[in-house]
Amino acid sequence: MNGWRAGRSAVLAVACLGLAPAVAPAAETGQSPACTADCPMLEKAVVIDASLDVVWRAWTTNDGLSVVSQRSNVELRVGGPYELFLDQPPDERGRRGSEGSRVLAFVPQQMLAFSWTFPPDVAALRAADETTTVVVVMEEVAADRVQVQLHALGWRPGEDWRAGWAYFDAAWQYVLVTMKRKLEERSAPNARPVGGGPT
Repeated sequence: MNGWRAGRSAVLAVACLGLAPAVAPAAETGQSPACTADCPMLEKAVVIDASLDVVWRAWTTNDGLSVVSQRSNVELRVGGPYELFLDQPPDERGRRGSEGSRVLAFVPQQMLAFSWTFPPDVAALRAADETTTVVVVMEEVAADRVQVQLHALGWRPGEDWRAGWAYFDAAWQYVLVTMKRKLEERSAPNARPVGGGPT
């Protein structure tokens, strides 16, 4: 199956399970990736030259997530926390990151879905405890080469939501690019494995 089609099938499956609003992909609605209107889905993709096990652990273990966040609290179970912490002062409620984000669904080494909170930069949505749903789909396209697709959905109309879209359009791109670079560095011969230790 085509990789993007498989990824979108996983996203729609999550939506049908009631874990996220059932929305059509942006490409099917003619929406601009720049989100000049209220976009239904934010999509990113990257190909990482590392094993599927390494990439899966990078998304689902505390040690693996250290490539993008120094501190995290992740438990790979439905309802388990999926929290990453920022290196900055806490907000007015004492939160330093994505406290309250939860694992919604997963298929080992294939798909991970989690709720995701807004950062202090989007203060109104953070204060209202609004979230999006993020679905990460992984597919081994060759030996030690994995395509990662990230789909963020659950967006609503309004200026605050468009601001949130703009923030995550850049933030998720940064996460994928950083993860690719660091995983490929760590997958080089004699490098320390990712996610190999306790979580």
